[in-house]
Order: sequence, then structure tokens, then C-alpha cells
Amino acid sequence: MNKGDEVELTVENENVVVKANTEENPEIIKVDVTDINMFVFRFLGAIYKSGYDEVELKISDNTSLKDLSKQINAMLPGYEVVDQHGDICVIKNISKGLDSEFDTILRKIFLITMTIANNTLNAIKAKDAGKLDDTLILEETSNRFCNFCERMINKKGYKNSKKNTFIYNIVWELEKVSDQFKYMNKYISKKKGVKVNKETLALFERVNQLLKMFYELFYKFDAVKVQKIAEERKLIIKECNLLFASKTTDPKIIHHLSNVTQMVFNMMGSYLGTAF
Repeated sequence: MNKGDEVELTVENENVVVKANTEENPEIIKVDVTDINMFVFRFLGAIYKSGYDEVELKISDNTSLKDLSKQINAMLPGYEVVDQHGDICVIKNISKGLDSEFDTILRKIFLITMTIANNTLNAIKAKDAGKLDDTLILEETSNRFCNFCERMINKKGYKNSKKNTFIYNIVWELEKVSDQFKYMNKYISKKKGVKVNKETLALFERVNQLLKMFYELFYKFDAVKVQKIAEERKLIIKECNLLFASKTTDPKIIHHLSNVTQMVFNMMGSYLGTAF
């Protein structure tokens, strides 16, 4: 902040937060990834989430720039490969307008996650492997949006800075929930004739309802729902433990449903940190 800069004052509880209304200097990082060819994109994803605006990657001859660019476009909103010379690849954030879309995109993550859950259940009921594959496209969209929200929290902070960690944890867990359905769908598609009995389908419905209940709670606090989610989680886990011993349903499905249930409950702790 320099003399003469305009500032924005906001009040957060007992604190007055001063922000300069000036164009931020871009954060730039240089990284040598020549020895980690298999994990280049994971490194880049971590850099993206950390909030850097420009990345200069030193890459090896084995790194496919075409594949890297495709992964960037698919998973890291705003990042683009803007230059490549020799063994240097330059990536920049070229989209500034997305910064104001955090709340909209966070809600979309919730809605996409619930859609993945419901579509998976419907595909299992219909024994339609094609519909299971369709959910994988939605899961990639969820990853893309989660990456964006995590970046914005690290770079700009949440609208209430005291809640940064809580919101970040919720976004992180939502991505992991989608992953559970992805693993389930890939397993069912690969292994033909997976057994799913009516008790498992009923359990699936309850897990999806638990996820929906948390979504509703996130946007409108309800002490009764807090208690109901906690109670339902115990009952679902108890049912999962019983179904693990069943010979008429695949334990892998129960495993993933159990994981989703626990992840929803994990988000409850973070949510309560945002509610007050």
C-alpha cells in the first residue's frame, strides 16, 4: 500500500480491515520439475491453489506440453499456457473476473455433488453402465470448481476471514465425496454383475438424503437438522456394518457409502465453525 492509494474499510466483528483498492502485483514462482515428470500436474495444482498468478516451469523432454495444457484447461480455471521456449513453459492466470464468483461456484459444487450421488443411485437401479460413465464428467467439473474455490480462499480469503479454514475444509471434503462416487462407478463399470440388494439401495437413499440435509443446513442454520444429521450418521454406519457381512451385496459399495457418510459428518465440525 502506497501513499495516495484508495482504501476499502470493512468491519469484521471487533476488527477493522483495511484493503487497498489497487491492482495487486502478480505472484510469480519458478519451479524445476525436470525430475518429477509423473507428478508435474500435481505440483502445478498445488501452485494454483496457493494463489500464484504466473508459473515458470522448467520441464524435461518427457513432459508432453499438449497433455499438460489439456489438463490445465480442464482442471485449473483461469490458467493458460502462454509461452514455451526451450525447456521453459510459462503459465499465467488470464481470467480476473472469476474472483467475484466464489459463492456461486461453491453452491454449484454442492449441487453437482448431490447430482452425482443421485445419478449414481439411479444408474445402479437401472443397471445402466453408460449412465455411470456420465457421472465421471460431472466429477471432473466438481474437481475444477473445488480447485478454483481453494485457490480463492488462499489468495483472497473468504468474505469473513475468520472462517477461511472452515470453508476450505468443507470444499476439500466435498471433492472427496465426489471421489467416492467416482471410485464406486469405476468399480461397478469394470466388474460386471456387481451385487446390490434392496437393503443397500435403501441405504444409498439415506446417504444421499444425509448429503442433501447438510447442503440445506449449510445455507440455513437449523439446530434440529444438526442433531438429526448426527443421529442419522450413527444409524447409517450401524447399517453399513451389518451389510458388510451380507452375501447378497458387494462390500465395496458399502465401503464407499460408509466413507461418504463419515465425510458428511466431518463437514459438520467445519460448518459449525462458520455458523457463529
